[in-house]
Amino acid sequence: MYCVRCGVKLQEGEENCPLCGTPVWNPDPCEAQRSYPDTLPRHHRESDLPGAVAFTVICVIAVLVTLTVCFKLYGELRWGGYVILGIALFYVMAVLPRWFTQPRGEVFVPVDHAAIALYVLYICLKGGEHWFLSFAFPVILSSCVLSTAMICLLKYVRGGRLFIFGGFLILLGGFTVLVEFFEHISFGMQMFRWSLYSLTAFGVTGLFLLAAGLIPALRHGLEKRFFF
Repeated sequence: MYCVRCGVKLQEGEENCPLCGTPVWNPDPCEAQRSYPDTLPRHHRESDLPGAVAFTVICVIAVLVTLTVCFKLYGELRWGGYVILGIALFYVMAVLPRWFTQPRGEVFVPVDHAAIALYVLYICLKGGEHWFLSFAFPVILSSCVLSTAMICLLKYVRGGRLFIFGGFLILLGGFTVLVEFFEHISFGMQMFRWSLYSLTAFGVTGLFLLAAGLIPALRHGLEKRFFF
């Protein structure tokens, strides 16, 4: 037993430290009570109502200023459409979840992708382009399906996270090839300029995680190190 203040080793039965005079603290383990619960508390997130209100006011002011400037200078919207839809996209992705106590990823991820698709569609229509249906829409839709599926698996499937992450990385590598394919048919770009590198990197990592899920020693090591 040691002094809680100066660290001097104390003899049995001493009531005060012989060096600094600090009273000896020797709690009875039978009477000591735990100050922590038996189970870990669940993570609780409160809605950021003040932040949501503040960002909403800022976004509304930014939209009004943009409209005033455009119609004052040009008599029409012109570049203001890009700014206003950009503000709306920011609001949907960054501000809207603040209104909710527990925003559901499987809901907000598709909403975010829909907002991105609308913004890109406006850019295509405004510029007279024709690559939305052949490139932007399938890429955004594929990204939405892949990310939403990942969130749902992590949220609702117990265990097997190494298999989930491994499969996700392999699909992510395939997604990059798909992006380059749509780029090829939309803009005439050469195939396999960069996607094979990402496919190889993601594929090898994903296969490693799948193999780790089948090898108990390696699985336990990764679970302890990365909290899978």
